[in-house]
Amino acid sequence: MTEAENEENRERDRLLADTVSGPAWLGYALGLFSVVVTTGVVFWGRSWLTPPDLVMLYLLPIMAVAFRFGQGPSLVTSALSVAAYDFFFVHPYFTFEVSDSQYILTFTILFMVGLVISALMTRIRNKELEARERELQTEVLYHLSRDVISTLHDDEVAGIVVRHAARLFGGEAGIWLEDGEGRLNPIVLVPAEMHLSEQAMTMVRWCCDQGQSSGRGTQVFPEEEFSAFPIAAGRVSGAMVVRIRDRRLLGSGWGVLLEAFARQASLAIDRARLGTEAGNAAVRAQAEEMRAALLSMASHDLRTPLAAITGAGTALRDDDTNLDPSQQGELLETICSEAERMERLITNLLDMVRLESGACRLRCEWIPFEELLGSALVRLEKRCQGIKMVIHVDEKVSMLHLDAVLFEQVLVNLLDNALKYASADSGFLWELQGCGDRVVIRMADRGPGIPPGQEEQIFEKFVRIGRPGVPGSGLGLAICRGVVAAHQGTIRAFNRIGGGAEFRIELPQPPMPADLLVFEREESLP
Repeated sequence: MTEAENEENRERDRLLADTVSGPAWLGYALGLFSVVVTTGVVFWGRSWLTPPDLVMLYLLPIMAVAFRFGQGPSLVTSALSVAAYDFFFVHPYFTFEVSDSQYILTFTILFMVGLVISALMTRIRNKELEARERELQTEVLYHLSRDVISTLHDDEVAGIVVRHAARLFGGEAGIWLEDGEGRLNPIVLVPAEMHLSEQAMTMVRWCCDQGQSSGRGTQVFPEEEFSAFPIAAGRVSGAMVVRIRDRRLLGSGWGVLLEAFARQASLAIDRARLGTEAGNAAVRAQAEEMRAALLSMASHDLRTPLAAITGAGTALRDDDTNLDPSQQGELLETICSEAERMERLITNLLDMVRLESGACRLRCEWIPFEELLGSALVRLEKRCQGIKMVIHVDEKVSMLHLDAVLFEQVLVNLLDNALKYASADSGFLWELQGCGDRVVIRMADRGPGIPPGQEEQIFEKFVRIGRPGVPGSGLGLAICRGVVAAHQGTIRAFNRIGGGAEFRIELPQPPMPADLLVFEREESLP
């Protein structure tokens, strides 16, 4: 329990203590005692105090009792003050007889002043208690709202409300909600062993059906030791049940606060369920969007290379026109290139499914960057023929710690994307640099670049930005971002000064093992 929660409990107890200050006779007894003390003080100072001063001293206990115990004890204190002044300080002494009629007016004014002071002090006291109670209740509701607004789950919301209610009202609390078949089930109980009798469950059912409070402190089931407050969260109804150990809370504004707790629980649970439904709807919409995109890709991007393969293969099979060797070679080349293209499409599709499903498990190992890049270039060897590749590698970070199979696909996709848009004579730049505990991989070209403002959009699934007629599924860069993110890294795209695009990958780089450092030094010796 936090210090703020402890302070709330202490303030609540102080308010209850100030509202009802023990047994009823205590105020009257303290009023009598204060009059006795004041009489002793007046008797001690009667030789150098004037009669008006003596009367004024008797107003002090009247004000004190009125402020602390209310109007009844203060009126008795006023009457006792008049009687004590008459008995001890008015001639003839030690008798209630009055020889001078002017003292009757003094006694009347003293009693009337005491009556007015009692009424005013009681009103001030009540206003102060009401203000402090409203302030504490507002603070309690603020803390409750602050806690429930940060979660979007029914059980967590119910748990927060129940814990606040049980702590603040010093008893047991729980929330029961209806299921799809109308049965009431406990969602959260504090403490966990809280149990309701069959009669108490009847009270809870009545509360849910009628939408009204029931139990102790109400007109319905008043003999029960629990109080139930209705909860209506959309199409679901339920009740918050609280056992209030301090009966003084039932007759004050704290009962209204409990109803506010129930309303807050209704709003929070309703918000949580709406948030869950909205999340599920978003997931369904995303799944539908992906399904439509996959169908589109299957109907176009996959059918195009398949149709080319089928056409070339059919032409070779049905060779009735006696194709010359060059034409046969072109058809075979078409079959191979389109098969490779379809393989890349299917690989990207499977990789995206793995990334989206969370089934991607990294198998990181130390591998030289040049070896990784060389393997990617081999996969696109035919398309890279005649294209200049400039490679700069920082010797301090020549080896990378990553999943070689997955990351090779990143390099392949980046190069494949660049080959679609950049001209063959522009060349490509590959660069690896160290930057503290991270490494930076750059791939740059001198192609048409990226449309301004769309540097982030190109990494979305099925998004294609470029010249019409360029083949592709829009998955390559999305897979790059997914694999890099799985390695706890980032990938960004920029437009280069002078034209072209640049892709920059930043990856965390753990310290290289000592045995690999020794091996690398031996490899670098002449």
